[in-house]
Amino acid sequence: MIGPSRRPRRRSLPPRRRRTATRRSYTTHRPGESAWVDRPISSDEVRRIASSGYPLWESIDVMQLRNRRITIAYYDLAERLCALLCRKDGRRDANWCTFATWSSMTIGTWIEDEVAQEQRHRHGHRLRLRLPRLVPNGLVAIGRPLVQRKDGTCYRCLAAGNRFVFLEIGLAVALFLESFANIDRRSSGRDDDNWTEYWDEVHHMLLELAHLDPSWLLTDAPEPEELRLGLRQYYEALFVTDPDERAELILAGNILIAAYEQRRVDGYVTASLALFTTRAIRNLVQHRSGAVAGWPWRWPSRVFARLMTRGLVLNTGDEQLLVSRPLPRIPGTEEGAPLFPTDLDTVTTPLLQALLTRYDLSRGMNRRRRVRDWTSFDERMNYITNLFRSRQQHESLFVPPFPPEIEAALLNGRLTVVRTTDTANPNLEPLN
Repeated sequence: MIGPSRRPRRRSLPPRRRRTATRRSYTTHRPGESAWVDRPISSDEVRRIASSGYPLWESIDVMQLRNRRITIAYYDLAERLCALLCRKDGRRDANWCTFATWSSMTIGTWIEDEVAQEQRHRHGHRLRLRLPRLVPNGLVAIGRPLVQRKDGTCYRCLAAGNRFVFLEIGLAVALFLESFANIDRRSSGRDDDNWTEYWDEVHHMLLELAHLDPSWLLTDAPEPEELRLGLRQYYEALFVTDPDERAELILAGNILIAAYEQRRVDGYVTASLALFTTRAIRNLVQHRSGAVAGWPWRWPSRVFARLMTRGLVLNTGDEQLLVSRPLPRIPGTEEGAPLFPTDLDTVTTPLLQALLTRYDLSRGMNRRRRVRDWTSFDERMNYITNLFRSRQQHESLFVPPFPPEIEAALLNGRLTVVRTTDTANPNLEPLN
């Protein structure tokens, strides 16, 4: 189903009329059904961007264009959600979509062949210097071509995961904006019937997406409770006037949605970092899991994943974070300055306290705020939790991922390519 280029603003309907509204269909679009995408990103635009296609066979150009559009859509959703959640105090808190913008941007640079080679070359000397002495330096040189083998299968797995996460969580956030953009934010205007109807629609959407055909390369669906509870924290933040309390609610929502996301992408991550690619991909297609069974394959894959983790980076507006190294302080902060913002250094919300106890495994030691094996859910969540908490109010996260002219070209279906020597200052050129 193709919607208009700009959807009229959705108005809040009286509860009785809204309960009888026709439930929308969550079918997705075929490749080429529409070349254009328009902002603001609506739920229909999310489905249009996440057009169907088989990631293991489609061309690199198709993956690149879709990935860059996903990045733009995340940025649009993040900015609008941030504006909705903040109040007149002017303090902005990054939401899950803010971080997803830069994660998607990073995946895009690895799909890009030339940049992927540059990234591996740039970090190759770091890998050799920091590997345990028992590991030969030549193993790193062998590992580089391994991640490009099988027509870039590891990148294709990451792209498939990025697309489906965007389809699920991007739709949920787009529906959140459509449902609550005009809500009365006074405490007297709070009506839990609005929340109940919104979540019923999201839950119905999740059930329909679970029945997409095998070309979507799905993994087993996590229980939706973490997603529901995370979005509920955003809903609660709409009615909070205290900025410190609001910041804690948003951080709790970010962590819960990230936990749901990481459970969803676990199979994609495992397959993308597998030593035995063919076996891992076949398991992903047949059993929705990228894990390789049997000790002759499992242990070498685990060693390979740990080796490749040493070269994984996350690019943001002003940082290039090597996830295998301890999370640094925000650029420009003084030596010895706290890692976390003042209002998130000491938390008072019971739910957030429980989430930090569950997912922050650093025990307050910065050397533990890193990842040794990216295929480990607990290690990923440890790093993500500390990243979210430390950067939630970092202004550089709110900058657009692309210049306006490049964004316009991408939204109109014209592919661009990133050529960069400094990820914080990309120089993008349209393809001829």
